[in-house]
Amino acid sequence: MASPARGRDADWRNPWPVRGVRRGDAAPSEGAAALHADGFPVAFDVEVLDDDRDEYQDHLNNTAAVRMFNELRIAYVAARFAPRWPKYVRGEGLTIAVRELHVLYESEGWLHEGYVGATRVAQRRGRGVVVEQRLVDAATARPLARAWVLQLLVGGDGVLDWPDWFFDLAAEVQGAPVPVVPATRPPWGPPT
Repeated sequence: MASPARGRDADWRNPWPVRGVRRGDAAPSEGAAALHADGFPVAFDVEVLDDDRDEYQDHLNNTAAVRMFNELRIAYVAARFAPRWPKYVRGEGLTIAVRELHVLYESEGWLHEGYVGATRVAQRRGRGVVVEQRLVDAATARPLARAWVLQLLVGGDGVLDWPDWFFDLAAEVQGAPVPVVPATRPPWGPPT
């Protein structure tokens, strides 16, 4: 891992640093259409990797969706926020930290299935940003899992406010302003 000093000099050298998420918009499918209809403006085709296999059963293991969600968040930034946002984060020596990650598994995933996933910046909550994500079967739009993620922007002095221009970028990509909600701590789990 690069030191903060080296990170300040680094630029966005690899615009697609993700594994298992195909570059470019998702191919037309029932799954992609369902995600767009649910308010996700950007969707990606997601590939099952060997490490996603449950070693005892022929289905996805319990961490596969979490890995896919992590890669989808990176893909969303690489496809829609780069190079400006990654250069800013690296140049200022900042870290995007996941404070909370809640995953709701909605159905069993099989290795032979193709998936489509999506990410959106859903809320501005105090100093945190709430990101929502979904994974569905590409062919049928059957829900596989959804995630609710609270992210913080962290610098050398602790948690920082996200710059307003980040939310301008998100609004441009998503076609609407990011809602601001009170910074009170919600009940545990995804919003209803």
